[in-house]
Amino acid sequence: MVIGGTNRMFMLTFVLFVLCVIMFFVLVSRRKYEKTLQWDNFIRRGQSRKTDSGDTNHWYFVIRDLDKIKALADIRNIERVARLEITPAGFVVHGADYEIAFDRVPDSAALQTYPGQPDTLEDFSLALVKRKLYPWDMKPQPSIDNS
Repeated sequence: MVIGGTNRMFMLTFVLFVLCVIMFFVLVSRRKYEKTLQWDNFIRRGQSRKTDSGDTNHWYFVIRDLDKIKALADIRNIERVARLEITPAGFVVHGADYEIAFDRVPDSAALQTYPGQPDTLEDFSLALVKRKLYPWDMKPQPSIDNS
């Protein structure tokens, strides 16, 4: 069987197309796996109230209030955090396009929440979620005509 020039070109084009499709699916699945792994590491970081050294694990409070944070502002990529700043009032999580502030709960309120557990007296509550607005997030405002 002899393959003509037209058929040879069609088969080459078809093989290249199939290779591109396979490469696309491999890259997409790899990216999804990396994102899942990154998110799992972020969740694991905040599983305990205390670090191994006995200090307060501030990530615990971020993970605990994730649903509230997501309800207050549509924050993308919350797991990519630039830094965590400890303040006298509590702490602030600074991200690429957001800020989340947590305030310290007074010891008496924490004792009512967790009675009989003196090691868990330090508690923080979600105080403020600020997200940077991008031009594509802005919705056109209806104009008010008073004439």
